[in-house]
Amino acid sequence: MPVPRPILYYPKGTAGADAIFSRFRNLEVRSYSKEDLDEIASVGPEVLVANTRLEVNSETFRRFPSVKIFATVSSGNDHVNFSDLKNEGRIFLNSPGCNAGSVAEYCRAALSYFLPIDEIRRRSVGIVGYGNTGKAFASILKSEGIEFAYHDPYVKDNSVLLSEIYSRGIVSFHVPLTGDGPYPTKGMFEAEDVRKLAPKTLVLNTSRGEIWGRGTLEESLQREDLLKVIDVFYPEPPRGELLQRLVSSKNSIFTPHIAGYSQKGRITGTYRLAEKLCILYKDGPLPPMEEFLISDGEWKTKTFLEKEDGLLRDAWKKNDWEYFERRRNHYPVRIDGI
Repeated sequence: MPVPRPILYYPKGTAGADAIFSRFRNLEVRSYSKEDLDEIASVGPEVLVANTRLEVNSETFRRFPSVKIFATVSSGNDHVNFSDLKNEGRIFLNSPGCNAGSVAEYCRAALSYFLPIDEIRRRSVGIVGYGNTGKAFASILKSEGIEFAYHDPYVKDNSVLLSEIYSRGIVSFHVPLTGDGPYPTKGMFEAEDVRKLAPKTLVLNTSRGEIWGRGTLEESLQREDLLKVIDVFYPEPPRGELLQRLVSSKNSIFTPHIAGYSQKGRITGTYRLAEKLCILYKDGPLPPMEEFLISDGEWKTKTFLEKEDGLLRDAWKKNDWEYFERRRNHYPVRIDGI
């Protein structure tokens, strides 16, 4: 009698998962809808892939007692209580840096949306955080001869003061969300910082909404002389009176937390997770990742920003705040490249 294989559940719509996970021989792979998440606990899965909206903590372990491995196909881990994880002997897997190039291209496209190349070069760019995404963005800028500086307390060489970054004509945030440690990022950009920015400064936030302090977003919306590109909010999705202010905001681009959702960024996240599972379950090898990519599509990072912003504002005008999550969960293929 054959030995039952461990069960892996992943969310329907996960980019590339149907094709990539089908290569597993030592795992039984099933998909689930968001509405069915609680029901799968009775099936006894060993691996649960979920998005970062699912908090990974002791309460979640009680909901899913059979799950040994909690995983996500993104780079995020601020939804994980690592103390609980250790105490319960569970494993967490993610895909660090999988969408760094996608976010970097999004930011470069945003610069071109508002400014001609000569103006970009004249202003120079200030980068807050010099990890995977910060370095990927810097690499693009360097290739085009665009001056930049960065602030990162963990990268001592050439890191400059935050005050110098905020004095640049373009400021882009690329930090993880942390609430403790020597350099917490939660609330690091405050309303007072917004008030000090020079007119026409272009500000981009593709990190986490919580790195902006209470009232910072509202202060930025009051400053119609600032150029704004905001992909992340707090809370997410934004609701209530804030929606109307966002809808009417000038000189702004808003997107529903999809900066890293290009095709390559999403497929890379799924592929890297699959590679880790192949090691743990002695599975594989996988074919090259390029086999899972398509070469053309309607949505392209180079040109999609204005249309993405328009769709989101149209939903907000109708008080359809649920559109934010629907868009993220059912996102179209977005072809990489700028």
